[in-house]
Amino acid sequence: MTPGGVILGIDPGTTGMGYALLDRRTEPPTVLEHGIIPTPHGGTAGDRLASIADAIDGLIVAHGASALALERLYFNRNARTAMAVAEARGIALLCAAKRGLEVAEYTPQEVKLSVAGSGSADKKHVQRMLAIVLSLPRPITQDNVADAVAIALTHVQRSRFAAAIAKAT
Repeated sequence: MTPGGVILGIDPGTTGMGYALLDRRTEPPTVLEHGIIPTPHGGTAGDRLASIADAIDGLIVAHGASALALERLYFNRNARTAMAVAEARGIALLCAAKRGLEVAEYTPQEVKLSVAGSGSADKKHVQRMLAIVLSLPRPITQDNVADAVAIALTHVQRSRFAAAIAKAT
């Protein structure tokens, strides 16, 4: 058993916000739920963000999440895409802050390195490694969802390592 309970992993994509809930108290961590947070088609930016906030709040409460792990925003050539991702990330951070969750952010390269052993691993390799590490019956092939699972798993691994270091010192 390791401290901290349930991790909510978020991949704040523009075509859908992937999410995953992992229980880090089991070995391997148990995937409790994963999917895409739906947003209203044709709704305003405010409608979309409110829908995301409601869904994240619901996931935190339903699963008793103690931490939020999400992808760190990196430079994007398309300013409109970068702004939409930043807005969605802001909503996730706000939801976590309101509930007092631990927050961790990881770059895509950190996630790939943690899950697949290489910061330049492609999505298919990460998806195959998730299935192996988490003992899943088959890989999660939806990119945003697999990314959210990988982000949550990265946080599980990092928090376990930090706990082991703290215990040893």
